[in-house]
Amino acid sequence: MVWIVKVLLLVPLFAFAAPDIIDMEQLIESQFKPFVVIEAQSSGAVSRAQGVVVSEQGDVLSAAHVSWIDSKKTFVDDFRISFRSSSTNILRGYVHKHKTTFSDKESATFYEYYFNAELQRNNGSRFLGTNSDVALFKIAQNGNKFPVMRFYSKSRPKIRIGDVFYLCHYTFPHKPANPTLLINPVEVVGVVQTSSGLQYLAQGYYRIGSSGGAILKDGRLIGIQSAAYTINSKENAETTPGLISFHSVWEELIEDVQSDDH
Repeated sequence: MVWIVKVLLLVPLFAFAAPDIIDMEQLIESQFKPFVVIEAQSSGAVSRAQGVVVSEQGDVLSAAHVSWIDSKKTFVDDFRISFRSSSTNILRGYVHKHKTTFSDKESATFYEYYFNAELQRNNGSRFLGTNSDVALFKIAQNGNKFPVMRFYSKSRPKIRIGDVFYLCHYTFPHKPANPTLLINPVEVVGVVQTSSGLQYLAQGYYRIGSSGGAILKDGRLIGIQSAAYTINSKENAETTPGLISFHSVWEELIEDVQSDDH
């Protein structure tokens, strides 16, 4: 996806204490994480993004542009959502289970559990809010209570230059069952104007494919990554750290869509 942007960079004015590393360790070591990979499919073409579960019933927030298949030049409505774990007994009702054994890690085994999912429209739109790259998906009902990432705030949060948040993303979302999940700091440095409207701009480490990743403040969900802008890169190359942009999210943002669906 090609983004044309106008960037404003500002000097950081605030400093914040880092979260307790023990809390992040507990989250990343959990066998049943609220972080998922979303696939949109059309005639063999696939678009992928990351996402985060925001209700026990299987509501998932992600970047809305995952529903666009660039090679087909069209939006699609066929989605799957997958969870990654080394456990064999965490989920029921999955439509596919992929197993990967890492021979270079003393035969470590990891699984990916796939579920069908539907895009939840907001007044007929794929996007939550005007000029937004955030969408809400619903995992097919199957009797599970899914792990949940709670919102940082009920109403729209205030975001300031210098805020340090944490981006959560699988480093290889295109490789089934790869377990490597990062929770790394990103610092808010400005704003960016995109075709999806105004977004916040942050500097930090990311990998290509981290769109839709959860952004946390104090262990709660405050944003969804939309795009990335690698600094001084050649085509198809990565240079880090770079810049990411994200939309803020909050509890009231999805309440109307949930009430229509439930």
